[in-house]
Amino acid sequence: MRWTERVRGFTLVELLVVIAIIGILIALLLPAIQAAREAARRTQCANNLVQTSKAVLLYTETNKTFPPACRVSTVVGTPTEYDTWAEALSTAVDANKHGTSWMLLILPYMEQNFVFKSWDFHRSVRGNAKVANTDIAAFYCPTRRTGLRPGESQYMLLSGFTAGGNDYGACVGRWNAWENHLEWHHHFDDMDKIEISFGPRKRFLGIFLPNSATKFKDITDGTSHTLMLGELQRLRPRSSDSLVERAETSYDGWALGGVATLFDTTTDPAHNNPGGMNNWFFESPGSMHRGGAQFSMADGSVRFISENIDSATNDSLFPRLGSMADGRPEPIPE
Repeated sequence: MRWTERVRGFTLVELLVVIAIIGILIALLLPAIQAAREAARRTQCANNLVQTSKAVLLYTETNKTFPPACRVSTVVGTPTEYDTWAEALSTAVDANKHGTSWMLLILPYMEQNFVFKSWDFHRSVRGNAKVANTDIAAFYCPTRRTGLRPGESQYMLLSGFTAGGNDYGACVGRWNAWENHLEWHHHFDDMDKIEISFGPRKRFLGIFLPNSATKFKDITDGTSHTLMLGELQRLRPRSSDSLVERAETSYDGWALGGVATLFDTTTDPAHNNPGGMNNWFFESPGSMHRGGAQFSMADGSVRFISENIDSATNDSLFPRLGSMADGRPEPIPE
C-alpha cells in the first residue's frame, strides 16, 4: 500500500485576500504612525520654544531688561522709523549700525557662546556673514524642517547662505509694524502712526521693539497674558502679482533684525493684514502644525493656540495677547 503526502498551499484567491488584508492594515496604521511622529515633532518644537524662552528670560535677569527686537540706528523720515535691512547689509565698520536681531543676544544663554563670541559687534550682519551662516538647531521647528531646504537660500537677505534660518520670532505687539507699500519687510514702520491709526501708542506695543529696553514692570497685563515668542509663517508666493508676492514672502535668518525674526498680532485690513495666524501675510505668525501654532508667554510657559482664536478686529482676543499694557488681560482659551 502506497502512502502519498498532499502538499497544502495558497490558492490564488487566498493569496489575494491576504494581500488585501495586509494592505488594509497598513492603510489603518499609517495615519496612526504619522500622527505619532507629528506629536513627537510638536513636542520637540515646544521644547525648542522652552529653551529659547529660557534664554530670553536669563538674558533679562542678567541685564534687567528684555533684549531689543533689533539694533538699528538709521532713521528713515521720522525718529521712530528704521531701515533694519539697510544696516544689516552695510559694509561700514560702525558699532551702532548692526541690523541684528534679538536672537543674536541670547546665544550665550543657550549654549551657543562660541557663535556669540565669533560675532564682531563693530560690523553688520553682512560683515558677520560667516557666523550668521550657522545653523542653530533650536531655532528650527522639526515639523517644517531641520535646516534650509532646497531653494530657500533665495529667501535669505544675504546670497549664498546655506544655513542660519529660523522658524521662531518675537512679538512686537498689535500694530502694523512694517511698511506695506514700496519696500515691504524692510522698514520698521513709523511707530508714531499708531497714535493716528489706533489710539494711545502704549496700549498696542509688545515686549520687543527696536533698541528697546522693556522691563518686567512694563508688562502690566501680566506675564501669563502676554505673548513673548511664537512660530513664524515661512511663506513662498503663490502668484507672480507684485502685491501678492510681497504679502506672501517671508525671509529667513536668525541674525537678521526685522520681520525675519519678529511678528505682530494686529488685524489691520486697511494695510492688507487680515489678522490671526496662518493667514498668508508676512507680518503674522503661523506654523506647519495642524490647527494653530505654538507660542511662549512672558512667564516662559508654552501654549498651543488654535488658529480659530478670535481675531476679527484689532480689539479681539488674539491681537490683545500681543500687547503688554492694554489693561484688559484675558486667559487663553483651552
